[in-house]
Parts: sequence; C-alpha cells; structure tokens
Amino acid sequence: MGAALGITYFIGMLVSAGVGRSRAGISQRGRLSLLTILMSLPWFLLQMATMFVWPVVLGVWLARGKPQSPWRAMNTGDGTVIIRRRT
Repeated sequence: MGAALGITYFIGMLVSAGVGRSRAGISQRGRLSLLTILMSLPWFLLQMATMFVWPVVLGVWLARGKPQSPWRAMNTGDGTVIIRRRT
C-alpha cells in the first residue's frame, strides 16, 4: 500500500510539472534551457515548490474556481523563452 501511495505521489509531481509548464504557455516537448531557468527564476522556484506540495496546490486551485495562471511565457529577440508574471 505504501509503495502505491509513493508512486501516486511521484506521478502527481510529474503531472504538476507538466501542468505548470502548460499553464505558462510552454511546450511539453524538450527541456528548458539553463538561460530560460535563470531568467525565469521566480517561476522556476515556485514550480519546484508546488511540485512537492501538489495535493495542497490542487485543492487551493479547485477551491478558488480554477483561476488562470499569472505566468506567461514570452520570447526575447534572440529566441530565448522567459516566463514573467502578467500585469
């Protein structure tokens, strides 16, 4: 039983990472470059934190009525993707 719960929690972490990328407007294909991570550090750190507490984040998100993500991916002039908060 414990192994099943552990596997379920780990799968939830992976799904949480994919949902965070998708809601910010990033493709699920490929990796994030180091430059993208460094330029989008607040988003990246928040995503890492929410991966570990995803059941709580899911509950809060559903209780709030599934609001839109405040994060949006943007392309810079040289083609680098950065994630910033919407204003």
